[in-house]
Amino acid sequence: MIPPNDIITESLGPAVAITGIALLLNGISARFSTASTRVRELNRELLNTSDAQRIANIQRQIPFFMERVYLIRNAMFILFGALGMLVFTAVSIALAKLHFVHWEMVPVWSFLSGLVLMLIAVIIEAYETTINLRTLDLDVDHSFNRMSEQSPDAEEPESDNAER
Repeated sequence: MIPPNDIITESLGPAVAITGIALLLNGISARFSTASTRVRELNRELLNTSDAQRIANIQRQIPFFMERVYLIRNAMFILFGALGMLVFTAVSIALAKLHFVHWEMVPVWSFLSGLVLMLIAVIIEAYETTINLRTLDLDVDHSFNRMSEQSPDAEEPESDNAER
């Protein structure tokens, strides 16, 4: 008979990867919340502003934010799939050890599948980060344009400082 401790030890091996997925899901969930809250704020601002430039800026930003929200959602779903694969890995290790089934390679393939799904989710999140930079660029450009419109003589103090 196989010692129960061996079955438990080997079945809990994927727990490290499961913990990693849980941490990723926690961070991605926070990003999802932040991005969706920002979409709601932008929509509220869009309805309450009469500034044509700000309306145009918001209308350029919202599609980027919506793309981010969908990418984050996809990454979360993929991570849930990875989580399922790793839980299945733990169960299949135990079943293989107990000789209920003769599928010694199933735990290996399910573990690798879970890791591949984690990798895909990380790649999606990296792409989502680049989209985040686009919305920041739009916001900063809008702010700089507004500042230059409000103070067309903004360069004069710099030349005064250069003379001193």
